[in-house]
Amino acid sequence: MAADSYLLDHAERPTLRLYQWEGPWLSLGYAQKAFPVEIPCVRRPSGGRAVLHHHELTYSVVLPEFEGTLAQVYEKLTGLLLKSLKQLDARVLPALEQESGQRDPSCYQLSQRGEIQLEGRKLVGSAQLRRGRRLLQHGSIPTALDEQLFSRIFPKARLPAAFGPLSAEQLAQNFPVPLDRQDWSPEEVACIEENACFHRA
Repeated sequence: MAADSYLLDHAERPTLRLYQWEGPWLSLGYAQKAFPVEIPCVRRPSGGRAVLHHHELTYSVVLPEFEGTLAQVYEKLTGLLLKSLKQLDARVLPALEQESGQRDPSCYQLSQRGEIQLEGRKLVGSAQLRRGRRLLQHGSIPTALDEQLFSRIFPKARLPAAFGPLSAEQLAQNFPVPLDRQDWSPEEVACIEENACFHRA
């Protein structure tokens, strides 16, 4: 989360970041009320409801500037992600209707029109943050689901979908926009580590 915040402030060109988590974590939306959980917890720079990060691929897209409304940018970025996933599994489809969901802290109980689904269940949970004309959109793509852990954290929640085995390389290779790999510099790593503590919930 600290790395996503760093990119939002410093990326000089559109940037896609793909990463995974060491063990299970819970991320809370920026203004979401914390609740007791058995796993480490981090607070996202963006809003939205809680996400269980475990067996998954997490993505973030940063735009140094953007045109149009937030909804239009969301539709475009989600559309790019949908195209890349659909190349790997034709069952992936956009949601045709909006579902407000019950008042549950889980992100997967709320579905917007156009969000990515697999066999009728929400697959990708995404959130946005804007700072001036800079924008971050990031989200979670479950590749497997620990149903017992999910149900302990969200006792009343509907289970999300899981895509199956998925690597960053697979997603990047099928992304419909050309990508150039770039590694972090030592200075960037130091700055991110210095600010990481501010994202612990």
